[in-house]
Amino acid sequence: MRWLASLTLTLTMAFTVNAQQSLTARSVVAAQDKLKQSYSVKNFRIGGKYDLANPSSWENGAEGGTTLESLGAPPATTAYMALGTPKRNAKGEIVNAIVINSYYSGDATTMYTNWVAGQAGNAFSGGALVGPGLLFDTNRFYVVFVDALGLWGASKPSDGLGRKFPVYSYYDMVQLNYRLLRDHLNIGQVVLATGASMGGTQSYYWGLMHPGFVKAVMPIGGASATDGEGPVAAWTFQLAKAALESDPVWIETKGDYYKLPKEKHPNKGVEFHWSVLSLTGYQLNYRQSLGWEAVSKEVFTWNSDLRMGKEAGNNLKGLAAQFDAVDLWYRDTVGEIHNVNKLLPGMKARTLVMHIDNDQWLISDKARAAANAIPGGQYVGFSSPMAHYAVFKAPNEMKSDPTFNSFMRDIGVVQDKSIVCEAKNYRSPKINMNPNPAKSFWKDEMVSPFPVKYAKVKDKRGVEWEIGYMDEYCGKSANPPTLVVVHGKGAFGAHYGYLIKFAVERGYRVIAPDMPQWGTSGPGNIDKPMTRTLDDVRDAFHNLIVDKLGVRKAFYHGHSLGGQTVIGYAMRYPDAVQGLILEGPAGLEEYPKFLAMGDKEYPICDKSIAYDLKRWHAAYDPMGLVEGEIKRTPQGVEDFFYFKKRDANGNVTPSAAGYFFNDTEYARLHTNQRIAMITGNKREFEQWAFMFTYDLYSICSENDKADPNSIYKRLPTIKVPIFLAFGAKEPFIPGTGLNGVTDLAKNITIPFKERMTAVGNPPQIKVYPGVGHFIHTDVPYEFAKDTVDFMKTRHVDAASADVIDALINNVGPATAAPAAAAGKPSGLAK
Repeated sequence: MRWLASLTLTLTMAFTVNAQQSLTARSVVAAQDKLKQSYSVKNFRIGGKYDLANPSSWENGAEGGTTLESLGAPPATTAYMALGTPKRNAKGEIVNAIVINSYYSGDATTMYTNWVAGQAGNAFSGGALVGPGLLFDTNRFYVVFVDALGLWGASKPSDGLGRKFPVYSYYDMVQLNYRLLRDHLNIGQVVLATGASMGGTQSYYWGLMHPGFVKAVMPIGGASATDGEGPVAAWTFQLAKAALESDPVWIETKGDYYKLPKEKHPNKGVEFHWSVLSLTGYQLNYRQSLGWEAVSKEVFTWNSDLRMGKEAGNNLKGLAAQFDAVDLWYRDTVGEIHNVNKLLPGMKARTLVMHIDNDQWLISDKARAAANAIPGGQYVGFSSPMAHYAVFKAPNEMKSDPTFNSFMRDIGVVQDKSIVCEAKNYRSPKINMNPNPAKSFWKDEMVSPFPVKYAKVKDKRGVEWEIGYMDEYCGKSANPPTLVVVHGKGAFGAHYGYLIKFAVERGYRVIAPDMPQWGTSGPGNIDKPMTRTLDDVRDAFHNLIVDKLGVRKAFYHGHSLGGQTVIGYAMRYPDAVQGLILEGPAGLEEYPKFLAMGDKEYPICDKSIAYDLKRWHAAYDPMGLVEGEIKRTPQGVEDFFYFKKRDANGNVTPSAAGYFFNDTEYARLHTNQRIAMITGNKREFEQWAFMFTYDLYSICSENDKADPNSIYKRLPTIKVPIFLAFGAKEPFIPGTGLNGVTDLAKNITIPFKERMTAVGNPPQIKVYPGVGHFIHTDVPYEFAKDTVDFMKTRHVDAASADVIDALINNVGPATAAPAAAAGKPSGLAK
């Protein structure tokens, strides 16, 4: 911190021999200036209107823009620093580039100094990020740090044009740097575009403007809009501009003061500007805790006031010497014309939005909304007393976060040598949030991660079902090892897209069928009777997988309801099963046949009502479950899925039940599916809502305590290897409301382990800390890896009964308090 504070306050203008003399420095870090290179694009139009549907129209800047040459200045120029190991395709293009964009007051040299190994700013960023063997591994990637138009080494008003300089936009910033990458550096593929703060904002534009060129983007503390849709940021920019315009020199010269010596420029306005921006950079209570001596250095006054202390305004004086008022005015103006929110649903690049949850400039709710609007977009965040200034250390802070880790592995930044082929058919899943009620929701309004196929199959009763399924393999074997993925209640095959892709890339054929009347198997069965048993489902799947697709033996993964489905399948068709992966499965407990409500008993688990819809309604309608599911509001869905409850006044408190602890890509897909269905095809929604309750019956009717042939009693007959996975925060198992069982460890997991061990088939068991019912979305990489490891070796990191009990019931030492956060180097902003 000391090095950067000193640097910010004492920086003098530094120029290379060939650099044009300008009012402001070419680089923030003078010692790194020799590493920075410049590149100019002739006749580049600045300030035009970009039509993203017509990229050819803005190849050289957008129509309606102004070239700097037409104003008597040199061509538009940008600057960069590059390091690492270029990998080239047959055309000689670099295809492994990572682009790191500059922030509001920084440039390539500051990002380099913060993130590159061995530099003075590493400690401030929580450790180096760029270098051999690091996150952005220079042995594997070609890393390019870029300046942005209007900043430091790029063309800017203070180079000579002043307020004659065209008002530029983020589009101009990114397109000028695109020309640098493509034309000068011969880059043909960017693996990731990222950056902190304003660099994060530019990342959104990279993904929107150049979807084929840029594979993935990771905005860190950026904003998708600050023109009023981001009111706090817009307010901040307006105040900062007003501070500049309030300087008497600015008022007298109307912002054209360049004939005056630097010491007579509107420097007080610059001080005022930075004081405004600094006020809410930190979390306010943290700023308060620093004390007056530290805070006073950032406090602006028009005239010296000794009562404020000797250090008052000292940091601001250094910044006034370093920055130009018109340059800052233009940067602030960029925010006023910035809004890509309506374009986000068209984002093609994989996107991870990283933000500071308590950022007081760029509010995290806006960042979350941006992530939600992007197909497959994900959000990760954390809180810090440093608030916005924590953006620089965000990747290091989030290095253990499962969403961050999965994203980095998915886009190839974190190397995974276990990948044997590319799942070329994979695409980011997407839900149309404004579905056409006249169309099929499942067939027309959802993009699944892999193409959906359809087949007509029959169960043993002779009932024909249309089954929608995904079937993927990218290897060359005629008889590859196969994984069948069976979804849970309320879910659908596409919800397991990450697990499917992971297994496919490691040499497995993966088949993911939707159960009759669920997901893509819903529309084709809309007129079928709304009754079937899980044995009917098993028979239909057997007809599809074994008889039609020719897979004689496979591993079967089942989640929740799907867990009980594959358990029963292994009993019904033992020769077809190679092993079981049970994720938070039903089927490991029993239930009473009757449920008492008031003075009546209802046969909610009675096998005999399976095909009698009238009797089924008589047993279940008094509970109002189907009607309640149909009437659930979008807010109610969002709240429940994310462990929240809301009182009549709208106050939100944590809930004991819910789906997702981590808002990962496939958690969001499931949430969006459930919300969008409300306004989609009415018959399909009613079918879904009915099955959501009906399959409660499917589960408990097979596990009636009085039934000598219940699934539960027959568990020891399973002979194949078993991997059993539970989240330590599992909210739905055991089914306490139905059977009074309360302890997942003592009543479910440990008894299962003991029963299976007693018959010579000890299961592999893993309990995932901090995870709920949806392990495959809360910790997608970890669970997918465990699944593949089990299929390969029949082993995962198993746990003893004591460890299972401790994890589930939270036994053990308290977690240590986090270390205090470091402060921000003086002068950094936005």
